[in-house]
Amino acid sequence: MIVPIFFPYLGCHHRCTYCDQKSIIGFEKGSVFSYIAQTLDPYTNTGKQIEVGLFGGNILGIEYKTLIELFSYFDPYEAIIQNFRISTKPVSVDTKTIHLLKERRVTIIELGIPIFNNTILRHLNRHHTVEDLFAAYAILKDNGFSVALQVMVGLPNETREDMERATKHIINLNPAYLRIYPLVIFRGTPLFSQYEEGTFSPVSFNEVLLRTSLLYLSALKHNIKVVKIGLTANEIIENNVAGGYYHPAFGYLVRAKVFYDALTLKLEQAGNPKRVTVLLNKKDIPHLVGYRRSHMHLLAQNGVSIEWQAIDCNEGTFIITVDGGVIEGTVFDGHPTL
Repeated sequence: MIVPIFFPYLGCHHRCTYCDQKSIIGFEKGSVFSYIAQTLDPYTNTGKQIEVGLFGGNILGIEYKTLIELFSYFDPYEAIIQNFRISTKPVSVDTKTIHLLKERRVTIIELGIPIFNNTILRHLNRHHTVEDLFAAYAILKDNGFSVALQVMVGLPNETREDMERATKHIINLNPAYLRIYPLVIFRGTPLFSQYEEGTFSPVSFNEVLLRTSLLYLSALKHNIKVVKIGLTANEIIENNVAGGYYHPAFGYLVRAKVFYDALTLKLEQAGNPKRVTVLLNKKDIPHLVGYRRSHMHLLAQNGVSIEWQAIDCNEGTFIITVDGGVIEGTVFDGHPTL
């Protein structure tokens, strides 16, 4: 069981243009320890081991002595903590920090790299380069850590070619897993000012779904686990969203899109039959139906009467039965992958 503990912006020395933090938080012993205790106390008498995730900031951006102090706050819970995972920017990691991480049973490290384009990273005020990511990734992997990646889609000046490049790099790095976040424009951020002034005009929502689909399906094809797509409603203050691509079911929209696009391509190849039955994994039924039954409405508008039946098959695969024949398909059929 993973128990997440969020330290928003802890260890962040610069404000990214899309970040909604008004000021960098301080490190106050009382408040941090109280927060940790409040989060972990409910697990002390369960008899279960937990994994603690330290998220929301740049954990390896903390001074070494402060990092030691932070981990010391977990000592009262040592008996129930099996290991830690942390999120961080791709910063330089020295030998003593690596030793500390191993000593404190950190096994997984998530590196944030919004895009593999140094010009865009500079405009985002990230204060690291793509080369910094490669260096940090190699050091951490060589020292036995499982390394995951966090990437973004829909950034200012981002192109499809940027997303293709990012996808290729991710495939080559082969991370332990991947998190994909669409850009969200928060009020009060530097990016919001650019948005208001018209110096940043986001591409369409559907374009971002397409770019995310490329990344998601390519990762799937290369057996890279995608653990999350999009921000959930409890991670942000929705009334502070001014634009971008936030949707509480963004991940579902991506998975539904790739399923529907593959299905309609197969129907087109079959001569656009008007009455079909789709055999599929029960977990893919929502992807077939679409958000608020949007796919059913689109099919009906095109004169297609569709039924479905859950069978024992892999997720992302389906069989269309029509006129006594069968057509097999997968989610990879509707979109290009790398």
